Amino acid sequence: MRQLTISLGPERAGEVVSFITGTPPSTAVRVNPFKTEDFPAQFASGTETYSRWGRLLPERPEFSLDPLFHAGAYYVQDASSMYLESILPEMRRMRSASPEGAFAVLDLCAAPGGKSTHLLSMLREIPGSFLVSNEVIRQRASVLCGNISRWGAVNVAVTNNDPADFQQLGKYFDVIVVDAPCSGEGMFRKDPEAVAQWSEDNVRLCAARQRRILADIMPCLRPGGLLVYSTCTFNPAEDEDNTRWLAASYGLEVADMRHFYPGDPMAGEGFYMSVLRFPGDGGKSSEIRKREKLKTGQYMPFKEKVPWVDDGTALYRRGDRLKAFPADAAAQMQALETVRGLRVLMSGTAVAEVIGGRGAGSGVKPVLLPQYSLIQSAVYRRGSLPEVEVSLETALAYLRRDSIRLSGVPSGYVTLTYGGIPFGLVKNLGVRCNSLLPPSMRLRTV
Repeated sequence: MRQLTISLGPERAGEVVSFITGTPPSTAVRVNPFKTEDFPAQFASGTETYSRWGRLLPERPEFSLDPLFHAGAYYVQDASSMYLESILPEMRRMRSASPEGAFAVLDLCAAPGGKSTHLLSMLREIPGSFLVSNEVIRQRASVLCGNISRWGAVNVAVTNNDPADFQQLGKYFDVIVVDAPCSGEGMFRKDPEAVAQWSEDNVRLCAARQRRILADIMPCLRPGGLLVYSTCTFNPAEDEDNTRWLAASYGLEVADMRHFYPGDPMAGEGFYMSVLRFPGDGGKSSEIRKREKLKTGQYMPFKEKVPWVDDGTALYRRGDRLKAFPADAAAQMQALETVRGLRVLMSGTAVAEVIGGRGAGSGVKPVLLPQYSLIQSAVYRRGSLPEVEVSLETALAYLRRDSIRLSGVPSGYVTLTYGGIPFGLVKNLGVRCNSLLPPSMRLRTV
């Protein structure tokens, strides 16, 4: 391909072209540690990736027909992108050096959610951390919300903003990940349209757009913070040149810079990633201290016992919704919703609809109706609702929103499991079940 020869030079391009024209596209998955530490049996023949949770598969299964995929038990992601996990030791070190306050991470160009779900798995090891997962295109942000909800973490907010909108926060974030829109050379094997759309002019346009995105978000990285810049393309203009520009323009130190090409060990379709440190003492900036004192809007602590939710979870009511937040980052996450111009699409986990019980001393106990996002969440207390393990046929019928019946099961709310993992919520009426699966999540392929 002429495009790769321009980007890589004739020798390296010849190696990559030979590989991608002689082998099928790669497929890799990453399991969700919020739901399982085990690889599903169908992935047993997979090989290691750069993530402890990842497997590179010998062939691509039909993921849409696997209820575990819809349950969020794993995420389908390019194997090269899992190199992101290499920053985890540095994040642990940063947190140890600055243990006060919340540890804030931003995934700036997040849809459809591969790096965000990976970051959330990593942040399980960073106390007091939370993620802002952002996507500027509204339709893609809706897809992002669905994938984040399936992953089950509560320490995440999804936003729909332009990078410059975050500047009002000041030097707020400890880690910023920018997986920038690019010319997509790493998609050549999977997407013929990417080949057709490639041009040298488009490469220059992408490189300039990437610099604008980076320039817009740099004011939000605190001293001592970490910036990860990545693309799924190969050419130096969008990769090494932009990393060097970023380092020179903002005084950053390049800690890592690496290309992954198809055919490399543990690599997928192609990826570039650089890691840069912002020099500083790692202390919290005045902007962060000020932001942490913001009012938390209309959220009110919820004191009633909720049997479906694990102990230690912070519960708050806002209107008719009961939401779960991590106790050590709840105030900061809620405060983001009060910042003018930030469009927060979801934050924490909605666990129940609340009916009645408004106002102290009202004497009316609120009625709680569990929400579908509850059984997707890591805060769901297993066994607090009746659970029924269903067959593949019943699971797919539920995911299509077909009518299903459950025999020998109590009336009321029931959690459906497949492979031991919750994937569905119904209200069992005996003669039939009312599905609580959101219509937007309906399976339409079978």
